[in-house]
Amino acid sequence: MNIVFAMVEPARPANVGAAARALKTMGFAQLAIINSNAHRTDEARWVAHGATEILDNALELPDLAALRAQCSLLIASTARERGTMRHYHTPEALRAQLVQQQHTAGTVAIVFGREASGLSNDELAQCELWSTVPLAQDYPSLNLGQAVMVYAYALSALAPQLGLQDNAADAGQLQHLLQRVRALLDSQMTDCDPKLREWLDERLPLLSDRDVKLAHQLLNRWQRGNPA
Repeated sequence: MNIVFAMVEPARPANVGAAARALKTMGFAQLAIINSNAHRTDEARWVAHGATEILDNALELPDLAALRAQCSLLIASTARERGTMRHYHTPEALRAQLVQQQHTAGTVAIVFGREASGLSNDELAQCELWSTVPLAQDYPSLNLGQAVMVYAYALSALAPQLGLQDNAADAGQLQHLLQRVRALLDSQMTDCDPKLREWLDERLPLLSDRDVKLAHQLLNRWQRGNPA
């Protein structure tokens, strides 16, 4: 498993520099910058003191769809919306979840939104899992650089394991499973209840390495008995 920290359209170079410094101190090295040049500024490099190589090697992408094409699992970091039924993982719960998926998740991106407006609804819809930082005070949100630091710290126990695969062939099998299930629903279960689709979209990304492999075996057996 690899973890990328992705920042969507960051406007303040200081936040990007702070994020790079946070990643290095917590053992991470992969930063993706979406539709922004903030990481190229002198201010970002000054704040990132000692971690400028993370800015130099940042993956530059035009939009979240381009990141989607390179990652098996997108996790949105967002403020919790009242009234929604969507499940939000705390950073600690997210760490426990990723431990169970370290061999089948492939490349995972933790996605952070804009300073002023966060992630759009369309961008949230592109993410398999949603996460939020519980706050002690009724305050709008954390500073962007602070939010990256919270997640980097919470996930730092995973850093020594990143990029180490017991079986490289397993990498990305979680995303492959999601694609297979969606294709099955679209081609052979067109009258499927939309609520079931929503449930599958939210629950399948939570499967452990073992359950992902078992689900693939189940689909293989089903498809052998029900050829298209």
